[in-house]
Amino acid sequence: MNNPIQLDAHYFVLPQVLPADLATLKSQGFERIINNRPERESDDQPDGESLRIEADRLGLEYVSNPIDLSALSQANVQSQAGALKESKKTLAFCRTGTRSSVLWVLLENAKGAKFTDLEVYVTGKGFDLSRCLPAMTPLLVP
Repeated sequence: MNNPIQLDAHYFVLPQVLPADLATLKSQGFERIINNRPERESDDQPDGESLRIEADRLGLEYVSNPIDLSALSQANVQSQAGALKESKKTLAFCRTGTRSSVLWVLLENAKGAKFTDLEVYVTGKGFDLSRCLPAMTPLLVP
C-alpha cells in the first residue's frame, strides 16, 4: 500500500486498497473509508463486501460510492458530500485515486474554489485530471 495523499485536513486519496490494508489505515487514524470504485472493474480487485466486512470489524465507517466517469453525475458528487458531512479522517480510493480526486475537486469547486486552482493543486499531488475534464465540465460551478 502506498502512503495516502492528503488533499485537505480530513480527505486523503489512495489507489485500490485491500482488506488487509484497513488495519494499517485504522492505525494511521482513519475513521472512514470511501470506495469510489465500481465492482468488478478488474479481476484483481477485491469485492466491496469483503472491504465492508473488514471495515466493520475494525470499527471503520465504510461508504460505497462507485464512480463511472462516463456517467459521472451530480448525484455521485452529492453522495460523496453526504458521506463527508461529519468531519472525520477519510480515505477515498479507486483504481488510481483519480476519481476520488475528481470528486474532491468538484466538492471544493461547489464551495467556491476556482477549478483552475484546484486542478493545479491536484496535479501537483500526482493526479492528471485531463482525461476527466469531459465528465467534470458539466458539473463545475463557474
